[in-house]
Amino acid sequence: MGNKMSIRKVGFEDIQFVIKHKKRNYVLINTLTITEQNCLIPDTIAIKDEEAIINKHLNNKIHIIIYGKNANDESIFKKYEQLLTLGCGSVFVYTGGLFEWLLLQDIYGKDEFPTTSDELDILKYRAESVLQNRLLLENVD
Repeated sequence: MGNKMSIRKVGFEDIQFVIKHKKRNYVLINTLTITEQNCLIPDTIAIKDEEAIINKHLNNKIHIIIYGKNANDESIFKKYEQLLTLGCGSVFVYTGGLFEWLLLQDIYGKDEFPTTSDELDILKYRAESVLQNRLLLENVD
């Protein structure tokens, strides 16, 4: 079957644990664009500080958790591979991304699912439709 590496994943409860217990040996990074940095999960490293902090902790026992925009965001897997290649040994991905986090915040509240700012337009973090776009193209004469 080949040597396929499995990607280490965490769920929203793991993120809550890291935030609530102020785990200093965990680092949250995101793969959102520079223009999407206004609403993040708390304690996420600022995009401008990411490289310096990762380099500083490269040989330490630091755990890195990566999250992106939503469950279809492939950039988290690219970042995962990049960090492993750099020598980071303990890397995880939160596949639900900011979209899942904001949906949970909407249901359960900001105390359980805090963010760095309020976001009213949750759908701007949704995954783009794949099937709908394909179906439209299939029926073009």
